[in-house]
Amino acid sequence: MVIMKKQKNYVLTPESFMSEKERKKLLLNCLEKAELDLLKGRIIWPTRYMLIDIAIFSGLRVAEIASLKIEDLYLNSTDPFLVVRNGKGGKKRTVYLDNELKRHLKDYIAFKCKVLGHSTESNAPLFGGRNNKHCPPITLMKSFKVALAEAGLPSRYSIHSCRHTYATFLLRDTGNLKFVQMQLGHSSIAMTSLYASILPEENSKLANCIKRD
Repeated sequence: MVIMKKQKNYVLTPESFMSEKERKKLLLNCLEKAELDLLKGRIIWPTRYMLIDIAIFSGLRVAEIASLKIEDLYLNSTDPFLVVRNGKGGKKRTVYLDNELKRHLKDYIAFKCKVLGHSTESNAPLFGGRNNKHCPPITLMKSFKVALAEAGLPSRYSIHSCRHTYATFLLRDTGNLKFVQMQLGHSSIAMTSLYASILPEENSKLANCIKRD
């Protein structure tokens, strides 16, 4: 299975996104290390775990994650969401969040305030770097690579692989192409439809769905 994307000769293949097993392994490893850090008074892995969680379950590009402010998160709403104010092409969009990610974001903001001593005012960055300015995308990319290596996952994955992973499983689980398009901020539904190919692990199940009678 090869999915062609007509942009700079880029080819999206099954190796471009994580399997369900790999996704779970990465998240569990981050959670365990975050809990250990909290017990020992360390702060790195709780932030790294938040980064991985939002990357895998929001589909945001790394630059979009780096630009997030506290005011962009609407976590007290019945339908929690965040606002990407300057996405690709300068476009603004709303991204809806699942309840687990909402809970994690709330816990992380409390952690930023009580443990890190960072500002949680509306204009403060979600991921703060030096002088509580926005953490650069390259720093988030490097942090992802550390998490990947610690989980023993293939080095071919980048933080952008989380976006591909999110899109692939969201389309599989919802079957709603328009919703996936909205969440990812694609200008064309044709771009979103690139994710419509079946996951490799689903092929055997589908092959056995054929009726012989």
